[in-house]
Amino acid sequence: MRERALFIAKYYSIFVVLFIIYKLLFLSLNCNGEGCSASDFAVMVYHGLAHDLAVAGYFTAIPLLLTIVTLFVKIPLKGFFICYNTIVSIATILALVADASLYPYWEFKLDASVLMYLDSPANAIASIAIWHLALLAIALVALTYGLYRILGRVGTNDLKPIPKGEWTKRFLVPCIQQILIGGIIFIGIRGGVSESTNNIGSVFYSEKTILNHSAINPAFSFLYSLMKMEDLSKEYHFFDEAEREAIFTGLYPKCDEITDTLLNNTRPNIITIIMEGLSAELVEELGGKEGITPNFGRLTKEGVLFTNCYANSYRTDRGLICTLSGYPSFPKTSVMKSAVKSQKLPSLASALADAGYKNTFLYGGDINFTNMRGYLYSTGYEKAYADSDFSPAERTTHQWGANDDITFNRLYDIIMEQDESSPWHITYLTLSSHEPWTVPYTRIADDKVANSFAFTDEELGKFVERFKASSKWDNTLIICISDHSVVGYPKGITQADINRNHIPLLLLGGAVKESKSIGTLCNQTDLIGTILPQLGLSANQYPFSRNILAPDYRPFAYHCFNNGFSIIDSTGFTVYDLDSRSTIHNTPEEGEEERLKRAKAILQTTYLDFRNR
Repeated sequence: MRERALFIAKYYSIFVVLFIIYKLLFLSLNCNGEGCSASDFAVMVYHGLAHDLAVAGYFTAIPLLLTIVTLFVKIPLKGFFICYNTIVSIATILALVADASLYPYWEFKLDASVLMYLDSPANAIASIAIWHLALLAIALVALTYGLYRILGRVGTNDLKPIPKGEWTKRFLVPCIQQILIGGIIFIGIRGGVSESTNNIGSVFYSEKTILNHSAINPAFSFLYSLMKMEDLSKEYHFFDEAEREAIFTGLYPKCDEITDTLLNNTRPNIITIIMEGLSAELVEELGGKEGITPNFGRLTKEGVLFTNCYANSYRTDRGLICTLSGYPSFPKTSVMKSAVKSQKLPSLASALADAGYKNTFLYGGDINFTNMRGYLYSTGYEKAYADSDFSPAERTTHQWGANDDITFNRLYDIIMEQDESSPWHITYLTLSSHEPWTVPYTRIADDKVANSFAFTDEELGKFVERFKASSKWDNTLIICISDHSVVGYPKGITQADINRNHIPLLLLGGAVKESKSIGTLCNQTDLIGTILPQLGLSANQYPFSRNILAPDYRPFAYHCFNNGFSIIDSTGFTVYDLDSRSTIHNTPEEGEEERLKRAKAILQTTYLDFRNR
């Protein structure tokens, strides 16, 4: 009866070995400039075993139960395992390939949040080049088939039941054997015999994010986050109500009073240019690399530059909500994807509509992605131009849609069509500075990421100079802001770097009273709370957007990334990981406790607000 134990041991071991090989490859591909040593690889594998044993246990549980049943009755296992091995092979390899493919673009491990983007699969994979997709498809098929064949070689056809007359004599040993094996597998699934059970943070051990991420098993991460998706309210419950309110009070004061007037009139036409992925690391005037965005740099001398602004989130759907509704993001929840809740949000467009403005939105890509269209039309936009409003040739110039040279020209045309009998507002989201970095421009030939941003910068410069020559310039305010900072640029930058989410915010146009720099620490969510009072409008209906120029403004910047958050204030910079429930960066240590309390209170309060909408 030894064959049952050998069968389970082999079946279980195949998955463990596969996951270890994958982790070694994953770390090799993503270690970049962090200098991973041989010992880093070994220690990472050791800590990651908790997840690997758990997933191997999940996949082996059913075969184990069947081997126990075969002690008593004969079961035709061959047909079952053809189906089971096929399903398990597809699921395993799909998880590994998806994780390896998406991580360089998303900077977090595969989890259930990817399901939010599957209603628009073409957009979900638009960051990946066609040749890369072809290789991935080949790898997926080849690796799935290879795993299926390996699992099939373990053998299950010879598991014969114990003859009825010999149950008493021959049953005890194999039964105890199988129970012991089951117990070992269960302990692996649970993550040990201690009070705490396996979770994402169980494998975290290093101050280097890439080592912790390499230790995570993507299949475990996906399954674990899937089970937790509907329980986020409990996960973000850090304080009782009285303590939460006491900590949160005063962080977001409501005040329409201003200490400085930035505009020369209160009813300018407004263009909000949301620049895809533009990080301060790409703007020399904000401490970034030289020569990438010279036009933006030149324009900073002509307008009001906020030099210390930080993004609230890490993806476009979240960044748009932060910018246009002054509403914070969450570690795993996309507010825009929730049609019922996002349509209840106030927005810059709705406030301007109440003041008599006509609102238009322009984007060269698909605005059906992540419920963008629903959000825009339910929050004050009367017209939204997207990829379908461009010719087939134009909307295929970039993998995400129409390139920025085309859409900046369309922006100019839309402006020229505006009726001056009432003020107007146009929001324009750029597109070209996005993976796979394919633009008709080669000024920075040795750096395709920087070259893509240089292309958008070139088109911004051309647009502004062209627009200056029109009669509409003098009464127009142009707001340039990023939706989020670009992932992984410069190479090796992580959430533990204080500059990781530093973004530009610039006010331009003839409506700007004078050029200046404002160094106040702020978030992109503060745009609405700051602009509306400049227009003589109240921002009191935006509970999480602050007026940067108010006398009682309290400077800090709060950011959410995939299951973590960071906060910057006058005392320092703290980054916290919700999976491991631990601080992963802290500068300086003094003040950490208070910073964490404030950030946790913000997350708990904002999520409570979101659930109640």
